[in-house]
Amino acid sequence: MPKGFKGFQKGNGLGRNCFAKGHPRYGGRRPGTMGAKTKSIKLLLNELLPPETLKQHWHYFLYNKDIEVRLRAFRLAIQYMFGRPSSTPLDPDDLPQTDGPQFDTGSIHTRHEPIN
Repeated sequence: MPKGFKGFQKGNGLGRNCFAKGHPRYGGRRPGTMGAKTKSIKLLLNELLPPETLKQHWHYFLYNKDIEVRLRAFRLAIQYMFGRPSSTPLDPDDLPQTDGPQFDTGSIHTRHEPIN
């Protein structure tokens, strides 16, 4: 522990974080950089599965008799080709026009009796 470190205190406003919110990030891998194990596995699989063999495997699964196998292979292929879909729409015109239906939960009757 650094000299003068008094542990995680509630009073310093940082909670369990050592740095204030919005502090620049230092160290670590750059985004998109693979770890050593991931990189070694990828190299090994590229060596074991030449492109022609890989093409045969994809063909087998994408044209399988079982519809579930075909669908899962298709979803996986789309994810490899285009990446994960964005959680929010990329085009602002595609955003929802409303926040959804608004409910008044006060009108719901419960058996709860408030304590006076």
